[in-house]
Amino acid sequence: MDYQPDGQTPYQNTHSQNMALASLILGTLALLTCGCIYFAVVCASLGIIFALLSKGGSLTMNTSGKIGLVLSSLGLAFTLLLYIGLFLYVLKTYGGFDGFMQESLNFYGVDSIEELYQMMGVPY
Repeated sequence: MDYQPDGQTPYQNTHSQNMALASLILGTLALLTCGCIYFAVVCASLGIIFALLSKGGSLTMNTSGKIGLVLSSLGLAFTLLLYIGLFLYVLKTYGGFDGFMQESLNFYGVDSIEELYQMMGVPY
């Protein structure tokens, strides 16, 4: 129990250290794995949620929660920017996804995806 400034009235600290720590860990994972879109987006989203939940009922957030919120937000932003940039690159370079797929098939020297599957020995 913590006490109010008058030293008499106890109040309960509603900050959750566990939520803040989870947010910090998930934010770090999201930032480190921003190249893995699904994992990074899930970690960043959960990190943001846990950081906001770590406040409890109070108006302020502890330091771990703030750092977790920043790391999770940065991880989400970097992941989205990376994949939007890659999408725009594919559009500009190949004229769209169909052009990219055709270039990929040409790289392997086949005319269709079925031939590629047969060449690789994958049942179709």
